[in-house]
Order: sequence, then C-alpha cells, then structure tokens
Amino acid sequence: LAYISTLSSVNIALAPLALADTIYNNFGPDHDGWDYNWGMGWTISGVDVPAQYGVEQALGFTADATGLLSDVWVAMWYVPVDPQPDEVTLYLVRDNGGQPPQPADVLEQWTLTEFGSWSQWNPPHHLVASGDTIIEAGTSYWLWAVGGTTTWCGWCMNSDSGLTCPHTIRREGEDWLPVSEETAGAFRVDIQTSVRTETTSWSAVK
Repeated sequence: LAYISTLSSVNIALAPLALADTIYNNFGPDHDGWDYNWGMGWTISGVDVPAQYGVEQALGFTADATGLLSDVWVAMWYVPVDPQPDEVTLYLVRDNGGQPPQPADVLEQWTLTEFGSWSQWNPPHHLVASGDTIIEAGTSYWLWAVGGTTTWCGWCMNSDSGLTCPHTIRREGEDWLPVSEETAGAFRVDIQTSVRTETTSWSAVK
C-alpha cells in the first residue's frame, strides 16, 4: 500500500481584543489605587433635607482619547446622622461650550442607592456604561450628580486638594453658579478601544 502525505494550511481569524484606556483618573495610589479624601466631600442633597436646599454638583473633565465609554468610578458617602433613604442619579453630559450641564446633552445615567458612611474609606462605586456612548478626544464632559428628595450624601474629594477640575453647583433647580476650577471630587473614567483583528495560520500533515 502506498501512503501519500499532504500538507494543508488553515487560517483562523481571531475576534478583536477589547482594551481599556483610562482617560481621566484622580484617585490616589493607596488602597490599591483607589485612594481619596473620605473626610471631605461636595454635598449632594434632596429638597426635603433641612438646611441643605437640594444641592446638585457637576464636575468636568476633558477626554484625551476616543473610544466607547466602558466604566466610571466615583467615591461617595452618606451622612449617618440622617436615617432617611439616599439616592443619587449621576449623569454623563457632553459639555456645551463651557456652560453648566443641561438635560439635552445627557449621554448616560446611573442611579446609586447604596453608600458607605462618611466615617471611613469605602470602595468607590463602579458604574458600567451602556456600550453605545462614544467619547471623543479633546471633548469636555460633565459628571452631574442629583440627589433624591431625602438624600444627604457627599461626593468625596480626591486625595490631593491641589488637583482641581471644572466645577459648578446649584440649589433647588435654580441657576447654576459660574463654572470655576475647584478641588476635584474623586472619579475615574475608562473607554474601550480595540486592536485590529489578527489572523493566525497553522499547518498539518495528513
């Protein structure tokens, strides 16, 4: 009997690999890279909280790369002397010419209902994006925090008080205060990028 050997080649296309790129981050190096100033924070409160006046906060950043929004992390605490339930809605908003955030420019939103106490460090909230929002390099954005009616929370400041970002505030839906550079609340923003599809080859002898 005669045996004939043949050499065959097979090409396999691999799916694109998703890579994360951090486009803004002001967390400090301690706590495995999630450090922030848990003793200080920008007040977020509801309209039914005495002496707090329904405070909304907006903090800005500029993207240095283009890609799909993938993840956002923010550090927030609640005030334990207030037993009422807390809820914060966080919006990602495209900046409109340096003006404060507006509902028409909202790109994503999340609702937070679980908070650690202001008396200690707590892991930051991890917010997962829809996968549909494109972040563009060189474009500025807002993270805008609005409290529920009984909310009394704080957006913790970053661990370096000298690190600032665009900031504005308003109370009870009145006009926003002028945008200014203030100590940044602790947050991080990641986008998803992809490398091109690769093809691998292998050969077999029959």
